[in-house]
Amino acid sequence: MTSFSYTIQQLANFCNAQFKGVSPDELIHQVIIDSRKAKHFSHHLFVAIKGPHHDGHQFIEELYKKGFRNFLISNADFKTSDFPQANFLLTNDGLEAFQNIARNHRSQFQIPIIGITGSNGKTIVKEWLSICLQNQYKICKNPKSYNSQVGVSISVLGLNSGDEIGVFEAGISQKGEMEKLQNIIQPSIGIFTNIGQAHSENFNSLEEKIKEKLKLFSGVEKLIYCKDHKEIHDAISPEDSTELIAWSKQDDTAFLYVKHINQRADKSILTLIHKATEKSFTIPFNDEASIENCLHLICTLISLNIRDKEIQNSLNLLQPLAMRLELKEAKGNSLLINDAYSSDIDSLKIALDFLHQQSGNAKKVAILSDLDETGIPKAELFPKLMNLLDSYDVEQVIGIGANFSDYQAMFSNCTCYKSTDEFIENTADFDLSNSAILLKGARRFQFERIAEILEQKIHETVLEVNLNAISENFHYYKSLLKKETKVMVMVKAFSYGTGSYEIAHHLEYHNADYLAVAYVDEGFALRKKGIQTPIMVLNPDGTQFKQLIEHHLEPEIYSFRQLKALQHELKRLNLSDYPIHLKVDTGMRRLGFESAEIDGLISWISQHKEIRLASVFSHLASSENIEDKNFTAIQIDEFTSICNEIESKIKTPFLKHILNSSGITNYTEAQFDMVRLGIGLYGIGDENLQNCSSLKSMISQIKEVPAGESVGYNRAYYADETIRIAIIPIGYADGLNRALSNGKGQVHINGKKASIIGNICMDMCMVDISLIEAQEGDEVIVWNTQKHILDLAKSLNTIPYEVLTNVSQRVKRVFLQE
Repeated sequence: MTSFSYTIQQLANFCNAQFKGVSPDELIHQVIIDSRKAKHFSHHLFVAIKGPHHDGHQFIEELYKKGFRNFLISNADFKTSDFPQANFLLTNDGLEAFQNIARNHRSQFQIPIIGITGSNGKTIVKEWLSICLQNQYKICKNPKSYNSQVGVSISVLGLNSGDEIGVFEAGISQKGEMEKLQNIIQPSIGIFTNIGQAHSENFNSLEEKIKEKLKLFSGVEKLIYCKDHKEIHDAISPEDSTELIAWSKQDDTAFLYVKHINQRADKSILTLIHKATEKSFTIPFNDEASIENCLHLICTLISLNIRDKEIQNSLNLLQPLAMRLELKEAKGNSLLINDAYSSDIDSLKIALDFLHQQSGNAKKVAILSDLDETGIPKAELFPKLMNLLDSYDVEQVIGIGANFSDYQAMFSNCTCYKSTDEFIENTADFDLSNSAILLKGARRFQFERIAEILEQKIHETVLEVNLNAISENFHYYKSLLKKETKVMVMVKAFSYGTGSYEIAHHLEYHNADYLAVAYVDEGFALRKKGIQTPIMVLNPDGTQFKQLIEHHLEPEIYSFRQLKALQHELKRLNLSDYPIHLKVDTGMRRLGFESAEIDGLISWISQHKEIRLASVFSHLASSENIEDKNFTAIQIDEFTSICNEIESKIKTPFLKHILNSSGITNYTEAQFDMVRLGIGLYGIGDENLQNCSSLKSMISQIKEVPAGESVGYNRAYYADETIRIAIIPIGYADGLNRALSNGKGQVHINGKKASIIGNICMDMCMVDISLIEAQEGDEVIVWNTQKHILDLAKSLNTIPYEVLTNVSQRVKRVFLQE
């Protein structure tokens, strides 16, 4: 979301759009591209962007009904006449128009703008640089990692009249993109962090990628980079007006020569030479990546004429950054959203969106510190903050810091403490059970201490679930379908092992039409968490029909026995027109009515008003096997025939669906009214999908095993020579199949494969790390790619479904969203 003030006609001029509507002088203060994030509708412009997996034009009618009146569109066939009270900007390309608006807005500001790109470290350098500059300037920067073609536009539109410097990162994945971002950012200072293989798939060579990234720095006054990255240095052909500000560990003629780095346990001391003067800075990191990032910072700060003492004071404030929102279970049946590493107003909006998305019917609680990174005067900031929290219906606010205490009277629902210590001493005063809690604070408040108190304790093995990947996969499948085709998403079996209600909330936010669970208890649990989306129960127990009805769950009906039991319960409750989903067997030879039963089934349903046919569906037996197309075609033909027969005798409309995930990909022509998306959502089955889960643990202990000694139960493994082994706290009770014992399975440590040796135990396993540099506490990856999961399934002679669903519920799920 962005904030400014232009008439809609001015915006039309910015992007060469044709105005069509009722009020060309309508003032626009905000632009949005996500209809779900619209909180207020006056003075907003909705930009309908067409992407590979979505089309913003689909949401205009819904927004108009809610009171939205200003739209930018690029669909020539869109009927603007259906919206007589609206203003439209008509363009050929919505994204290009959006970028042109951002470019023209940027041109209104004559302030230093720092543009950052590189393969790694862009977001960290941007965030750390903003911390280092916060005492000198009022800063505008990208929220989080908003560095894409859309994200940069959103970020630059955030510039306002009070800003004194802009810090924007830019990311690309193919040729032609950086020139567009350069036109939007128009940087006067550039930082090129480094170069690597990330996002290289659309470039012919590393040199081509460097050349593309350097386009960001066209016309900059200063360019900061590391001279030791030879490929970058050789590619730079500076304009006469560009000052090269390079640092180097090898060249003592560089702008900043790194004479010595003293890496200690928890810090590094940098001895540097600048203009023949020796300088020393201490940074709170000892890893190579952080040292490189800090050297970029120091170069930039020196070039901005900031004194050494102020540079050191700002370096002292730096901490490792969590680049993604983390969603975890908290004590008292609560959820904790941990974003405890930044405290600016834009990232707070993003975090509140996520809180709103995940809260369901839980009480919304925000624990916030003073906002250090806004640059907005407190008298102006706190009314904005109060209105923002109110717009997201936050029911309880806990403010920590002197400024919160000063402005406590403004909030009707806020308890304030001057320090984190004071709040921790008083946590017993709060009932935070059954809540969705947002934890967001500036680094100096050390909110990780609060997180440690609130989090449900877990062992070291976790399953990380990437909600962004789930969204991308969902919209990928949507892009294969007609606009009107509905999507039912399978969240049975704990959402294929990833976590039920968190995924369900996420899918509800993304407008899934139906959810499906295996049993009534699963549906009941989702309703308790506030899920309102229709839910189909695939295998309802007749003894639970009362609970099913009470919680508005819709049963799959596959036999007359079930059908009569449900009708009996509905009649007892004096209910009619209750939705059911008829399952017909077209060849799977599992559950379902046979074709010979259809006549009797139609007759029975027609005579009982308690029942309403919501859908008729079947299940493809071999949709993933494209060599078996004939059988699938027979199934589809039989299903079509059955549906036609039912439609001819039951005049009320019902949905028809037969495609599962692989069916959507291979038999799109048979999408009927709805499709059922299962394992594809979770990243398995198509090369276009993103893996959404990572099973991780850590090294508990490292030890040497002398030659001839055994490892593990039953002495199943003997060392032929002295080896180093690592003990990992994950076993078959966590879902690591015991069949992977003794060399059949592998894990990944520091980028290398480590074979499992000995028998996998209930709670742990042992791996050979003789050829791997590793320490106790290092991360262990069981899987974090689709290939890892497929390889595990192949080793076990099973399918990926089993690998995913075997991860036990005692393994903590951590949900991440960028």
